Amino acid sequence: MVSWLGKRLGALRAFSLPVSVLPVLVATAALRPLGQWDWPILIASMVAVGLLHCAGNLLNDYFDFLSGVDRKVEGDEGRPGRLLVRGELRAKDVLAEGIVCLLAVLPIGLYLLWHCGPGLLWFAAAAFVGLYCYTGPPLKLKYRALGEPLIFLVFGPVLMLGAGYAQTSKLEWMALLLSIPVGLATTAILAANNIRDQEEDHVGGIRTLAQVLGIRALRWFYILLVVGCVFSLAGLGIVKIAPGLLVFAPVLLILLAKPLVCVWGKQRLADIDARTAQFESVLLVFLVIALLLG
Repeated sequence: MVSWLGKRLGALRAFSLPVSVLPVLVATAALRPLGQWDWPILIASMVAVGLLHCAGNLLNDYFDFLSGVDRKVEGDEGRPGRLLVRGELRAKDVLAEGIVCLLAVLPIGLYLLWHCGPGLLWFAAAAFVGLYCYTGPPLKLKYRALGEPLIFLVFGPVLMLGAGYAQTSKLEWMALLLSIPVGLATTAILAANNIRDQEEDHVGGIRTLAQVLGIRALRWFYILLVVGCVFSLAGLGIVKIAPGLLVFAPVLLILLAKPLVCVWGKQRLADIDARTAQFESVLLVFLVIALLLG
């Protein structure tokens, strides 16, 4: 029973959840002082976003496996999201788990729509369509080198504007502005994944950005994403939109070391996506604190 449950929890790729849940906190901290947070809406938003992200992870694994993109390779033992290729789970079980996550979102979504207004439905629909079309037929945008722009839009503007709308029932320019560094950091996770899986994706016959740009150019693109994220946050501090970020400027620069070392070290590529997710998670925590201080 423990093993069965552990495998299903592992399929969710929980290490990636902070990159979707923490932006909800970022948007809330940017738009309202702590004493005015609508806590029931905030908690419901975080749970709904987390469940949608889990469903997206499961559908991604399911369609990658079904398309023959994911196959057993050396080093699978230490990589997240490889339960299907190792034969530890069946494809239909992963699909069923993804559907359960989507069904679990429904009552939470109805609660949010009731309290926040029907405008929130547009953000939920955009998020679901984006997560499905990432690898789902017929578009399969990841396989057409469109994964990075899609992830930027879903985990940047759609997520941040939706989280802000849930708190204020309005479209807030501050949420849109902050969605840029948030989206860049999350896109870096996908770029890291494509760097590591470049050979496997080539054999699988799909066309990711690694095939379009070449592996060396994609490494520089990854560096541009993480550096752009940190320096855009520093810029927000300088122009006094989030002045608290200036306090953490030295920490932000130190945080850059981890992803930059990983992307050039071949032996570190096995879990570079998880390391990049950790980088973004710490960055977002500092951003929430900085916004509260400001």
